[in-house]
Amino acid sequence: MFLRKMTYLLWITAIGFTSCAQLTDGNTDAPEWTLASVDEPDKIEIITWNVQNFPKSGETIDRLQAVLDSLHADIYCFQEIENTASFQRMFRNIPDYETAISTKTYSMHYVIAWQKEEFSALNIQELFVEDSYFFASRPPLNVEFRWNRGDSLFIFNVADIHMKAMGDASSRERRHRASEIIAEYLLAQDPAESPWIIAGDWNDDVTTSSGQYSFEALLDRPDDFLFVTAELAKDPEYASYPGWPSFIDNILITRALFEAHKHSTVTTLRLDRIFTDYFEVLSDHRPVMYRF
Repeated sequence: MFLRKMTYLLWITAIGFTSCAQLTDGNTDAPEWTLASVDEPDKIEIITWNVQNFPKSGETIDRLQAVLDSLHADIYCFQEIENTASFQRMFRNIPDYETAISTKTYSMHYVIAWQKEEFSALNIQELFVEDSYFFASRPPLNVEFRWNRGDSLFIFNVADIHMKAMGDASSRERRHRASEIIAEYLLAQDPAESPWIIAGDWNDDVTTSSGQYSFEALLDRPDDFLFVTAELAKDPEYASYPGWPSFIDNILITRALFEAHKHSTVTTLRLDRIFTDYFEVLSDHRPVMYRF
Protein backbone atom coordinates (compact mmCIF):
# COMPACT_ATOMS: atom_id res chain seq x y z
CA MET A 1 0.00 0.00 0.00
CA PHE A 2 2.98 2.29 0.04
CA LEU A 3 3.28 4.91 -2.70
CA ARG A 4 6.53 6.10 -4.27
CA LYS A 5 8.54 4.28 -1.59
CA MET A 6 6.95 6.66 0.90
CA THR A 7 4.75 5.33 3.65
CA TYR A 8 1.86 7.65 3.06
CA LEU A 9 -1.52 6.05 2.80
CA LEU A 10 -4.97 6.99 1.65
CA TRP A 11 -6.88 5.73 4.63
CA ILE A 12 -10.23 5.99 2.92
CA THR A 13 -9.28 2.92 0.86
CA ALA A 14 -6.28 1.48 2.70
CA ILE A 15 -7.91 0.74 6.04
CA GLY A 16 -11.50 0.83 4.95
CA PHE A 17 -13.12 3.96 6.30
CA THR A 18 -16.86 3.40 6.15
CA SER A 19 -19.76 5.71 6.65
CA CYS A 20 -23.37 4.89 7.26
CA ALA A 21 -26.44 6.77 8.38
CA GLN A 22 -27.78 4.41 11.03
CA LEU A 23 -30.75 5.52 13.09
CA THR A 24 -29.99 5.87 16.78
CA ASP A 25 -32.68 5.25 19.40
CA GLY A 26 -35.34 5.75 16.79
CA ASN A 27 -34.24 9.32 16.12
CA THR A 28 -34.42 9.77 12.36
CA ASP A 29 -32.67 13.13 12.63
CA ALA A 30 -29.47 11.77 14.18
CA PRO A 31 -27.36 9.78 11.70
CA GLU A 32 -24.51 7.81 13.22
CA TRP A 33 -21.33 8.04 11.16
CA THR A 34 -18.93 5.15 11.56
CA LEU A 35 -15.24 5.53 10.70
CA ALA A 36 -12.49 3.01 11.23
CA SER A 37 -10.08 3.85 14.04
CA VAL A 38 -6.57 4.96 13.12
CA ASP A 39 -5.23 4.06 16.57
CA GLU A 40 -2.48 1.46 16.31
CA PRO A 41 -0.85 -0.20 19.35
CA ASP A 42 2.81 0.67 19.95
CA LYS A 43 2.62 3.64 17.58
CA ILE A 44 1.86 7.32 18.14
CA GLU A 45 -0.60 9.09 15.84
CA ILE A 46 -0.68 12.87 15.59
CA ILE A 47 -3.37 14.59 13.54
CA THR A 48 -3.21 18.28 12.67
CA TRP A 49 -6.52 19.81 11.69
CA ASN A 50 -7.54 23.39 10.98
CA VAL A 51 -11.25 23.21 11.78
CA GLN A 52 -12.07 26.59 10.20
CA ASN A 53 -13.61 29.03 12.63
CA PHE A 54 -15.03 26.30 14.86
CA PRO A 55 -17.90 25.77 14.90
CA LYS A 56 -18.35 26.27 11.16
CA SER A 57 -22.07 25.39 11.13
CA GLY A 58 -24.86 24.22 13.39
CA GLU A 59 -23.92 20.62 12.61
CA THR A 60 -20.19 20.98 13.25
CA ILE A 61 -20.02 20.02 16.92
CA ASP A 62 -21.96 16.75 16.65
CA ARG A 63 -20.20 15.75 13.44
CA LEU A 64 -16.70 16.52 14.72
CA GLN A 65 -17.36 14.71 17.98
CA ALA A 66 -18.45 11.60 16.08
CA VAL A 67 -15.38 11.74 13.83
CA LEU A 68 -12.92 12.18 16.71
CA ASP A 69 -14.55 9.47 18.78
CA SER A 70 -14.23 7.07 15.84
CA LEU A 71 -10.71 7.94 14.69
CA HIS A 72 -9.37 7.78 18.24
CA ALA A 73 -5.92 9.13 17.34
CA ASP A 74 -3.42 9.60 20.15
CA ILE A 75 -2.88 13.35 19.78
CA TYR A 76 -4.71 16.10 17.90
CA CYS A 77 -3.44 19.58 17.08
CA PHE A 78 -6.35 21.86 16.21
CA GLN A 79 -6.28 25.39 14.82
CA GLU A 80 -8.95 28.08 14.38
CA ILE A 81 -11.01 27.35 17.48
CA GLU A 82 -13.17 30.46 17.84
CA ASN A 83 -15.58 29.12 20.45
CA THR A 84 -13.38 27.45 23.04
CA ALA A 85 -16.28 26.86 25.45
CA SER A 86 -18.16 24.80 22.86
CA PHE A 87 -14.98 22.91 22.02
CA GLN A 88 -14.39 22.03 25.67
CA ARG A 89 -18.00 20.89 26.07
CA MET A 90 -17.60 18.68 23.02
CA PHE A 91 -14.51 17.02 24.50
CA ARG A 92 -16.32 16.36 27.76
CA ASN A 93 -18.34 13.91 25.69
CA ILE A 94 -15.12 12.19 24.56
CA PRO A 95 -13.84 11.21 28.02
CA ASP A 96 -10.67 9.44 26.86
CA TYR A 97 -9.01 12.80 26.18
CA GLU A 98 -7.52 15.75 28.01
CA THR A 99 -7.00 19.12 26.34
CA ALA A 100 -4.79 22.20 26.48
CA ILE A 101 -6.12 25.47 25.07
CA SER A 102 -4.10 28.53 24.10
CA THR A 103 -4.76 31.74 26.01
CA LYS A 104 -2.46 34.22 24.28
CA THR A 105 -3.77 33.81 20.74
CA TYR A 106 -5.90 36.51 19.18
CA SER A 107 -9.41 35.29 18.31
CA MET A 108 -8.53 31.89 16.79
CA HIS A 109 -7.19 29.51 19.41
CA TYR A 110 -5.18 26.31 19.44
CA VAL A 111 -6.25 23.11 21.16
CA ILE A 112 -4.02 20.09 21.70
CA ALA A 113 -5.90 16.96 22.79
CA TRP A 114 -4.41 13.65 23.88
CA GLN A 115 -5.44 10.23 25.15
CA LYS A 116 -4.99 10.61 28.88
CA GLU A 117 -4.37 6.91 29.59
CA GLU A 118 -1.55 6.82 27.05
CA PHE A 119 0.12 10.19 27.65
CA SER A 120 0.90 12.51 30.54
CA ALA A 121 1.40 16.23 30.01
CA LEU A 122 4.58 17.23 31.81
CA ASN A 123 4.52 20.89 30.79
CA ILE A 124 2.22 23.22 28.84
CA GLN A 125 3.38 26.59 27.54
CA GLU A 126 2.92 29.10 24.75
CA LEU A 127 6.10 29.77 22.81
CA PHE A 128 7.55 32.99 21.38
CA VAL A 129 4.95 35.24 22.97
CA GLU A 130 7.37 38.17 22.74
CA ASP A 131 7.59 37.54 18.97
CA SER A 132 3.86 37.14 18.53
CA TYR A 133 3.77 39.51 15.53
CA PHE A 134 5.75 37.09 13.38
CA PHE A 135 3.33 34.32 14.33
CA ALA A 136 0.24 36.35 13.33
CA SER A 137 -0.64 36.96 17.00
CA ARG A 138 -0.91 33.20 17.45
CA PRO A 139 2.16 32.09 19.45
CA PRO A 140 2.48 28.29 19.19
CA LEU A 141 1.04 26.06 21.90
CA ASN A 142 3.50 23.48 23.23
CA VAL A 143 2.88 20.37 25.34
CA GLU A 144 5.70 18.20 26.63
CA PHE A 145 4.48 14.59 26.82
CA ARG A 146 5.51 11.37 28.47
CA TRP A 147 4.29 8.25 26.70
CA ASN A 148 2.94 5.86 29.32
CA ARG A 149 3.71 2.64 27.48
CA GLY A 150 4.86 -0.23 29.71
CA ASP A 151 8.28 0.30 31.24
CA SER A 152 9.49 2.53 28.41
CA LEU A 153 10.15 6.19 29.05
CA PHE A 154 9.67 8.36 26.00
CA ILE A 155 9.44 12.11 26.47
CA PHE A 156 8.74 14.35 23.50
CA ASN A 157 7.33 17.75 22.62
CA VAL A 158 4.42 18.67 20.38
CA ALA A 159 3.83 22.24 19.23
CA ASP A 160 0.69 23.47 17.47
CA ILE A 161 1.26 26.28 14.96
CA HIS A 162 -0.78 28.56 12.71
CA MET A 163 1.45 30.89 10.71
CA LYS A 164 0.57 34.11 8.91
CA ALA A 165 -1.61 33.62 5.84
CA MET A 166 -1.49 35.29 2.41
CA GLY A 167 1.09 35.40 -0.36
CA ASP A 168 2.19 39.03 -0.22
CA ALA A 169 5.80 39.94 0.54
CA SER A 170 5.06 41.10 4.09
CA SER A 171 3.32 37.83 5.00
CA ARG A 172 6.16 35.78 3.55
CA GLU A 173 8.65 37.81 5.57
CA ARG A 174 6.72 37.11 8.75
CA ARG A 175 6.68 33.37 8.03
CA HIS A 176 10.37 33.57 7.17
CA ARG A 177 11.21 35.24 10.47
CA ALA A 178 8.93 32.87 12.41
CA SER A 179 10.82 29.93 10.91
CA GLU A 180 14.12 31.48 11.95
CA ILE A 181 12.82 31.84 15.50
CA ILE A 182 11.69 28.20 15.53
CA ALA A 183 15.03 26.99 14.15
CA GLU A 184 17.00 28.99 16.71
CA TYR A 185 14.87 27.64 19.54
CA LEU A 186 15.07 24.00 18.44
CA LEU A 187 18.82 24.19 17.86
CA ALA A 188 19.20 25.43 21.43
CA GLN A 189 17.26 22.34 22.60
CA ASP A 190 19.69 20.04 20.71
CA PRO A 191 17.61 18.50 17.91
CA ALA A 192 19.61 15.26 18.05
CA GLU A 193 18.55 14.59 21.63
CA SER A 194 15.23 16.41 21.99
CA PRO A 195 12.29 14.93 20.03
CA TRP A 196 10.00 17.66 18.70
CA ILE A 197 6.98 17.57 16.41
CA ILE A 198 5.61 20.87 15.14
CA ALA A 199 2.27 20.39 13.42
CA GLY A 200 -0.30 22.80 12.12
CA ASP A 201 -1.33 25.26 9.45
CA TRP A 202 1.95 26.72 8.21
CA ASN A 203 0.12 28.68 5.49
CA ASP A 204 2.71 27.88 2.82
CA ASP A 205 3.68 24.92 0.68
CA VAL A 206 7.23 23.57 0.91
CA THR A 207 7.11 22.53 -2.76
CA THR A 208 6.78 26.15 -3.94
CA SER A 209 9.34 28.94 -4.11
CA SER A 210 7.25 30.87 -1.60
CA GLY A 211 7.32 28.01 0.90
CA GLN A 212 11.01 27.41 0.36
CA TYR A 213 11.65 31.03 1.29
CA SER A 214 9.17 31.06 4.18
CA PHE A 215 10.73 27.97 5.76
CA GLU A 216 14.31 28.53 4.59
CA ALA A 217 15.83 28.39 8.08
CA LEU A 218 14.37 24.90 8.60
CA LEU A 219 14.82 23.53 5.09
CA ASP A 220 18.47 24.60 5.03
CA ARG A 221 19.28 22.26 7.95
CA PRO A 222 18.22 18.81 6.67
CA ASP A 223 20.47 17.10 9.21
CA ASP A 224 18.45 18.65 12.04
CA PHE A 225 14.89 19.15 10.74
CA LEU A 226 12.55 17.33 8.39
CA PHE A 227 9.13 18.18 7.02
CA VAL A 228 7.67 14.68 7.00
CA THR A 229 4.85 15.93 4.76
CA ALA A 230 7.17 17.18 1.99
CA GLU A 231 6.73 14.19 -0.34
CA LEU A 232 3.00 14.09 0.31
CA ALA A 233 2.78 17.73 -0.71
CA LYS A 234 3.90 16.86 -4.24
CA ASP A 235 0.72 14.90 -4.97
CA PRO A 236 -2.40 17.06 -5.52
CA GLU A 237 -4.55 14.09 -4.53
CA TYR A 238 -3.41 14.72 -0.97
CA ALA A 239 -3.74 18.52 -0.92
CA SER A 240 -4.50 19.61 2.63
CA TYR A 241 -6.10 22.85 1.42
CA PRO A 242 -7.99 21.76 -1.71
CA GLY A 243 -9.63 25.11 -2.37
CA TRP A 244 -6.32 26.49 -3.67
CA PRO A 245 -5.23 23.60 -4.08
CA SER A 246 -2.06 23.35 -2.01
CA PHE A 247 -0.44 21.56 0.90
CA ILE A 248 -0.05 23.99 3.78
CA ASP A 249 -0.77 21.81 6.82
CA ASN A 250 2.75 20.62 7.47
CA ILE A 251 4.43 18.49 10.12
CA LEU A 252 8.07 19.03 11.12
CA ILE A 253 10.25 16.72 13.23
CA THR A 254 13.71 17.07 14.76
CA ARG A 255 16.66 14.73 14.23
CA ALA A 256 15.90 12.81 17.42
CA LEU A 257 12.93 11.29 15.56
CA PHE A 258 14.67 10.53 12.26
CA GLU A 259 15.19 6.86 13.15
CA ALA A 260 11.54 6.43 14.14
CA HIS A 261 10.55 8.18 10.93
CA LYS A 262 11.97 5.27 8.92
CA HIS A 263 9.00 3.22 10.12
CA SER A 264 6.40 5.98 9.93
CA THR A 265 3.36 6.77 7.83
CA VAL A 266 1.95 10.13 6.84
CA THR A 267 -1.27 10.85 4.99
CA THR A 268 -4.05 13.30 4.34
CA LEU A 269 -7.33 11.97 5.69
CA ARG A 270 -9.80 12.33 2.83
CA LEU A 271 -12.90 12.67 4.98
CA ASP A 272 -14.48 14.62 2.14
CA ARG A 273 -14.88 11.25 0.41
CA ILE A 274 -16.97 10.09 3.33
CA PHE A 275 -19.00 13.22 3.99
CA THR A 276 -20.37 14.92 0.90
CA ASP A 277 -20.98 18.04 2.99
CA TYR A 278 -17.50 17.99 4.57
CA PHE A 279 -16.52 21.46 3.34
CA GLU A 280 -19.82 22.98 4.49
CA VAL A 281 -19.91 21.35 7.93
CA LEU A 282 -16.34 20.67 9.07
CA SER A 283 -13.59 22.70 7.38
CA ASP A 284 -11.93 24.00 4.24
CA HIS A 285 -8.79 22.09 5.35
CA ARG A 286 -8.31 18.34 5.39
CA PRO A 287 -6.71 16.71 8.44
CA VAL A 288 -3.17 15.38 8.09
CA MET A 289 -1.93 12.42 10.14
CA TYR A 290 1.59 11.32 11.09
CA ARG A 291 2.18 7.95 12.75
CA PHE A 292 5.56 6.84 14.07
